[in-house]
Amino acid sequence: MMAALLIWPVIMFGPILAWLLFRSGGYKRLPEEQPSGPGWERTEERFLDPTSGEMLVVWYCARTGERAYVRAV
Repeated sequence: MMAALLIWPVIMFGPILAWLLFRSGGYKRLPEEQPSGPGWERTEERFLDPTSGEMLVVWYCARTGERAYVRAV
């Protein structure tokens, strides 16, 4: 009976804990040459990536809410 009570927190929070421990880099992705697919709009947001030293431009897809980081040319 006690084991059954302990298994539910593992089932409920195990995947969340695994995601937190093993995710790589969070939401930010590696810079792309250009965003893939239709519906992308270039924003005015630019920043210097501290890891690579490259200037990146942010593109936004209104349909999905996704952001893409593209190397500035």
